Amino acid sequence: MNAPRSMNACIVALGARTAVGLRAGPSAAAVRAGLTRLAEHPSMVDRTGDPFRVCMDSTLDAVGRLRRMQALAISALEEVLEPMPVTPEQTVPILLGVPEPSDIPPVMIDRMTAGVAAALSPRCRAHIVPVREGNASVIVALERALAGIADRTIECCIVGGVDSWIDADVLEALDADKRVLSVSNRWGVPPGEGAAMLAVCSHAFARQSGLRPRAWIAAAVTTMEANLARTDSVCTGEGLGQAFTQAAARAGASVTKQYCDLDGDRYREHEFSFAILRAPPAAFVNAVDYVAPADCWGSVGAATGAMLATLPVLHHERGFSPGPWPMVWCGSDNGRRGALVLHLEPRPG
Repeated sequence: MNAPRSMNACIVALGARTAVGLRAGPSAAAVRAGLTRLAEHPSMVDRTGDPFRVCMDSTLDAVGRLRRMQALAISALEEVLEPMPVTPEQTVPILLGVPEPSDIPPVMIDRMTAGVAAALSPRCRAHIVPVREGNASVIVALERALAGIADRTIECCIVGGVDSWIDADVLEALDADKRVLSVSNRWGVPPGEGAAMLAVCSHAFARQSGLRPRAWIAAAVTTMEANLARTDSVCTGEGLGQAFTQAAARAGASVTKQYCDLDGDRYREHEFSFAILRAPPAAFVNAVDYVAPADCWGSVGAATGAMLATLPVLHHERGFSPGPWPMVWCGSDNGRRGALVLHLEPRPG
């Protein structure tokens, strides 16, 4: 399979662990079917005495945010590595999206990633580089991966993200800020958790390794939004609008469907409304044709970009095509906005 013009980087393998599926395929099928894990937490209650409503992986035994993140990351990485030609002696670079430093101290993230690397040692030598950008971290990581593939310093790497909001401290902080979905707050977000991983490589590496490109990466763009949520500034959607415009322009095509991190937060709804007005009409086939799976698997923080990216690929492979040019977009609390455009080739036969 020849690489499309101007595109050299491709996705050759996927892995995911979400509240609606233990692997990438079942997770995507659950989202397509509209299934949800939103339910009352078995023991934690909010400030009004009502159980928190969360999307949690009830099969996890781990307790605490970092332990749950570690278990989720290991599961998704084991899946994505299954078809990859790696050995225990081989170093595999992993760009891992994680929460912002203001959310989890870097030293704690380093301990978590060390545990992940140790668990993967029978399979490979995992060289994990945390990308501490919150929701948009996976698209930041993809920008770096694409630059490395372009200058031939990277042939193949894993790009992914992991996060968990199923933690007493996180839930209490969200509740105190009136950000969590509850009986008394309809504009809150449903806390979730998950991990997803993408094996990204050059076309030459895929061909030499006998790996089938499952999607081509047409563009990965990040921008900054100056007018942040929960400040006195006015939301205008400028940063997200720039991400839309630049990503569609680099792809050279109109986006056929969007996969995004809208999760019930009022600021993000307003931001999207303004951002699509800033993008040129040709950027989208239909600017309001989007999938927002937070109602299925919850708000998943730093795992967002990779979890969203698995959906158009797997939906396309199962005959529910989002069109040839799907876009994934998301935004972090720190103002980082990211947009990723994939190219999906027609299914054979």
